[in-house]
This record gives sequence, structure tokens and C-alpha cells, in this order.
Amino acid sequence: MRRLWLTSLLLLCSPAWSQTIVASVEPLSKLIRSLYGPEVEVVTLMQANQNPHQLALSPRQAMLVKQADLMVWLGAAVEAPLAPLVARRDRPAVALLDLPDVVRRDGGGHDHEGHGDDHAQDNAYLDPHLWLSVANMILLSDAIAAAMPTGLADLQPAQWQEQARQRQQNLRDRVASFAAVPWLTYHHPWGYLTDPLGLAEPVVVSQQLDAGPGSRRFVALAAEIRERGVQCMVREPEARTAMLQRLCAGCRVEALDPLGRDQPALSYLDWLDHLGSGFERCLQERK
Repeated sequence: MRRLWLTSLLLLCSPAWSQTIVASVEPLSKLIRSLYGPEVEVVTLMQANQNPHQLALSPRQAMLVKQADLMVWLGAAVEAPLAPLVARRDRPAVALLDLPDVVRRDGGGHDHEGHGDDHAQDNAYLDPHLWLSVANMILLSDAIAAAMPTGLADLQPAQWQEQARQRQQNLRDRVASFAAVPWLTYHHPWGYLTDPLGLAEPVVVSQQLDAGPGSRRFVALAAEIRERGVQCMVREPEARTAMLQRLCAGCRVEALDPLGRDQPALSYLDWLDHLGSGFERCLQERK
């Protein structure tokens, strides 16, 4: 009798239904967790030990894509291995790159808004780190809420959007005095974040993580670092650390992950603060 009572109590206390949202990368999951209540499970598809630039999906990951109540991803242009799996789904999916007015950056660091710009459609040069744009994430929050309104927390996504705009303004105010300070990065995943904050374009070692500079390029980079007085190095996990240290032995080093894999417990907006604080520490002048 006691066992029957406990079982009935558990059934009464547990949610009557649950839904699962699968997000392709951790920053999208961070956003989604901020929008929904505990009855919605949020799963990140890409694991922390996987290379985002050479993604190979396991059978388990393919099954997650198939079975998710909602699939949230960046889009076929930057997540090609996911495209055939998403196409076979019979449930909703939201792709950030499909949204009107999404901010895109090409490999040369230029911003493009919306789908009317032919140059923005050249996917060969598309910067894939779209989640670092607060404007893009605000657009995505609306699209996700429309695709799956059940389970949204109170006042969402409007409350989150207002908080996002305020956090970005606060960050902009905090780093305003560093706008002209030069900095170094291996490749440049940070433009969606740093451009709206008004920070200077960095010295970029390579446009691709898996391609290092030749000897002439290395000499030119070392000269540029000296001429610009670079003292700040923002190092992503996949960067070639030894090469960066050779280029700028005296640099302050700030290790930041543009995918947020090192900060799984932080919400998107708290993670945004974490990144902003990292840039703030790195860019501040030496005393």
C-alpha cells in the first residue's frame, strides 16, 4: 500500500508532458534554457570534445536530430553535416540563417543584414559564429518561441530580449575606453561580438584554424604586432598556442571559447558578460 502511495505521489508531482529541444551548438542551448521552464529538456548536439570545424556525427547524435520535438541550428551553409538529417525530419526546425534580417559576416570581417545582399549569400566566405551577435540571438528567440510556444517561461521571450539589449549596452560602456587598443587572435571568431562593442579589428594570424602562416606571413605578422604595440592575445581552444607565443611573447593571454564549452553552467547573457570581462582584462593598459 505504501509503495502504491509513493508511486501515485511521484506521478502527481512529475510534469504531465515533456518536450525536447536539440540545439546544434552550446550557445544556442544557453539561449533556449533561458526561455523555457523545467518541463522542456534542452540538449546540445555537438559535444565538448568534438571539433566544430570538422564535425562528424555519431548514430546517437543523428537519432537526437530525428527525435527532437524542435531542432534549432545555424543552417546548411555552416552546418552541412546536419542538413540531410534536418531535411528528413517530420517535426519543426529553426535555422538561424533562414531568418530575415540576420546579421552575417564574411571572412573579410564585413557585416551584412538580411537576404537582399548578394555578397552575403556567398557561403564560402561566411563567418559561422553567428551566435555571438546579440541581434541574431534576439531574432532567434522570437523564431524559437513561435515554433514551440508550449513550455515558455513567463514573459518570454520579451523579457530575455530586453535583458539582452541592456547587457550589450553595459558591455559597450565598459569597453568604450579600449576601442583603439590593438589585440591578437589566431583566427577571428569574435567579430559578431566585438564589432557592435566598437573594438578595433585584431591582428589575425590565419583565416582558418587548420592553416598556419607561411614564413613570409609570420615575419610580416611579427612586424605588425611590434608596430601596433599589441599586448593582448585572445586565445581560442583550437588555436596554435606555441605559434602565438612566438609571435607575441609578452602578450597578456586571455583564454576564451567562442562556443562556450568551458562555461556550460552559464546562461547566454552571463556567458556574454564572461566574454566581455575577458576582453576587458586583456585590453586594459599595463601599469
